[in-house]
Amino acid sequence: MKKFIKNIMSGAMVLGLSALAACSPETYEGLNPSQIPTVNDLDVEIVLDQEINQYTLNLKNKGVYPIWRVYTSDTKSTLSTKNGFTGIIPTAGTYTVEVKAGNRNGVSEGVKVMTFTFTDSKIDYAPYINRITGGESKTWVFASDEVGHLGCGESGTDGLNWWSAQPNDKAGTCLYDQSFIFSKTASTDGGDYQYNPGETGKVFVNTGVTNLPPYSDANPNDGVDYNAPAQVQNTTFQFVTEGTDLFLQFPAGTLLGYIPNNEAVENPKFKVNGISGSKVELTIDNGAIAWHYILGQPGEPPFQGFKYDSEFNLWSKAAANGGIQGPNFYYAPGWAQIANPETVNDNFKSISITLPEATTDTWQTQMSFIVDAAVSAANTYDYSCVLNSSTDLPAGATVKLCKGQGDSDDDAVFIFEARTPALTADQDYVFYLSDQPGIDASKLKMVFDFGGNAANTVMTVSNIVIKNHADDDGTVLPVEPDKPTVEWREADNLWKPEAMDAFNYYYAPGWNQIANPEVTESNGAYTINLPEATTDQWQAQIGIPSTTNTSADKHYDFRVIIESNQDFTGATIKFVKPDDDNVFYMADRLKLSSADDNVFEFVNLPGIDIQGLKYAGDFGGCPAGTVVTIKSILIQEHIGD
Repeated sequence: MKKFIKNIMSGAMVLGLSALAACSPETYEGLNPSQIPTVNDLDVEIVLDQEINQYTLNLKNKGVYPIWRVYTSDTKSTLSTKNGFTGIIPTAGTYTVEVKAGNRNGVSEGVKVMTFTFTDSKIDYAPYINRITGGESKTWVFASDEVGHLGCGESGTDGLNWWSAQPNDKAGTCLYDQSFIFSKTASTDGGDYQYNPGETGKVFVNTGVTNLPPYSDANPNDGVDYNAPAQVQNTTFQFVTEGTDLFLQFPAGTLLGYIPNNEAVENPKFKVNGISGSKVELTIDNGAIAWHYILGQPGEPPFQGFKYDSEFNLWSKAAANGGIQGPNFYYAPGWAQIANPETVNDNFKSISITLPEATTDTWQTQMSFIVDAAVSAANTYDYSCVLNSSTDLPAGATVKLCKGQGDSDDDAVFIFEARTPALTADQDYVFYLSDQPGIDASKLKMVFDFGGNAANTVMTVSNIVIKNHADDDGTVLPVEPDKPTVEWREADNLWKPEAMDAFNYYYAPGWNQIANPEVTESNGAYTINLPEATTDQWQAQIGIPSTTNTSADKHYDFRVIIESNQDFTGATIKFVKPDDDNVFYMADRLKLSSADDNVFEFVNLPGIDIQGLKYAGDFGGCPAGTVVTIKSILIQEHIGD
């Protein structure tokens, strides 16, 4: 490989010929022309991220490699042999992609031709800036675990078709010690950038760089890439668009960890092939050779959920067999339903929704699917998905998996209903649950809600996985931090409810409000009699006002104990601002057991400025004749970490 790199620098044609010679055995047996791939059999997946005009091309056939050519204009195209090839085209339009496939027997004749369309031109660089800076400041390194984290190819390609580094290929050099910090500023097209050579104080340089002082001064001229002394650089970065290409531009002299040639320092301008919260793919092309860089996050690769392509994924299996109905919408700003939002659906692997109008409340921006997947109460289940919002979603999103059509749609019978933390603009949030008790259902209904969204939000849901917990897809779950321990201090209880005549109720089986339930109090415990069954959340509400105040400069612990005479799923615990239900602590929907007290603890929650905290409880989904007792509400300032 060291000699191979030297040959790269002596000329593209020489490299191509020597590469072929090095990879060809003296004799080759077993060639079978009848097994050359045919273009008619190619199974191609095109995944589009309309938020940043990014495409990803996947060839799903086994045992073959792709040869892609993407036409970005009448006179310009990009070539790649990478499966999972990613590119960005900032300009709206319909683009053509051609693909061939090869294997050990040869390359297919002809090409398969497809198109894809980006609906908007990207003149706003905010999504790219947010992804590369994390919204504030983000550190990147060479993605040493990725094939092709460094590579090269002919000019006009993505820079991988001549040589592609294998995982940790450059261990022992300084390549993996360096870091690159991108920070958000007031700039609308870029921000601040720091190059840090790390503890070695060196940058990695191609052996062909012989006249670029001070770096070339360290060249031993032995045909091997070398380490050269380097200093911390504090400078800027900028995104620029040229034609149909997006570039990441640095001032002259700026370093990005590897110096393949003089031009990479004199004019460090990298074409952006792809960008997410965990990976950036770049190509720098001087007209003679293209070099490919992949940047990733320091430490272990970020957890992305369970494996989408696993044979155990009920969602992807249903998608492949036409077994998903939807998306269906209830989009109702101010509770007045309007036209369904526009969507881009990449065969249910990624679904993007454009929300032109703002909403204020939970359940005003619902999206649901019916999934042809049977589940059983005898099993437990795992679930994950990736959520990305183009704007901040302070109230978080709601995710719910319940009984679907074919079982007379029952939203009150669910595997889980959960709310995410606040979503930060353009940052992936991986939502996952493991080992959740199942339900008996021949089909599932999956519901998302993005109520509280800002106007012109693009929400993307991707990599959805539903699987039986007993089926091991090889996923290693992240190590959860130890739950904070807390000593419950009754003497410090901040909860001070108002008199019962100030309580408020909404009891509406089938959404038809009836008489308020009977409520009695004894020693601070409230017993609520619910004679009629309810089916949906918020059909059996009780509001308990208080004189309790909380502050944003503190953290709090909450404990609520509920007793029930029946098992059911549907208790909601929510503490809210009295005049704004969208300012709240927790909003979990929980399962109640009749076997014992149900103790719910929420520890070390960041404080909110609220005067007169209100308990907004709900028992929607209760069977007829349910009697529940709220036995204890305890709120205290959190002490410790």
